Amino acid sequence: MSLPTQWIFLRGLSREQSHWGALPQRCSEVLDWHCIHLDLPGFGSENTRTSPLSIAAIRRDLQTRNPLKNDEPFGIIALSLGGMVALDWLTAEPQRIHSAVLINSSTADCPPYYRLRPNNIWSILQSLGSRSIKQQERRILGMVSNLDDLAEHLADWCRIRQLRPVRKHNVIRQLLAAARYRSPPKSEIAQTPVFIASRGDRMVSWKCSERLAEKYAAPLILHDNAGHDLALDDPEWLLEQLQQHLAERS
Repeated sequence: MSLPTQWIFLRGLSREQSHWGALPQRCSEVLDWHCIHLDLPGFGSENTRTSPLSIAAIRRDLQTRNPLKNDEPFGIIALSLGGMVALDWLTAEPQRIHSAVLINSSTADCPPYYRLRPNNIWSILQSLGSRSIKQQERRILGMVSNLDDLAEHLADWCRIRQLRPVRKHNVIRQLLAAARYRSPPKSEIAQTPVFIASRGDRMVSWKCSERLAEKYAAPLILHDNAGHDLALDDPEWLLEQLQQHLAERS
């Protein structure tokens, strides 16, 4: 099966399309992809809406907003919670989704201490409780990135929040949806995804991706030191992996 040229990009917990940074544009330039952004309900372009309480409901919402025609094939690039949505979507439209790449994702059948590192629970609670956007985003960046200098990214992420505010109850609803989502049986996955993870991820252990890759007999590609937001920490490395490993599967 040839690779699709149209790819849907899905972000994770409380994030939106602008948080991908330069990666989609680079995919368009280097891989000649048509990159489509679909924000999860409750965030980004959908920030006035209420986030559903299940991954399946989030996936159904995205299906209704998919701009592609019903017979057009596509691939999915998904990070973190977006990877759960991608897994669920793989079971719902197996004939349309020709490839999926799941980055630093997890599911409820991974051990809890792998899914959310204990030292981050307090940071998340502090972020939700803070009234300062700058403090919230600084704590989030501290969890998801291993870059030494985050000042420019902090300014960018604060601007994103100011343009499209995040409602805290939607973050909680996303957390509840993610906490309950279990990975589907291998028999329900027609197209084996590619898993990419960061050994340096301090938010979600890379061993979650390892467990899922073993379950689906899928490729697992590891970055040695990037953080949870791999698209932020090393977008060019990520682009190289997409170019190399997806080409091998075409």
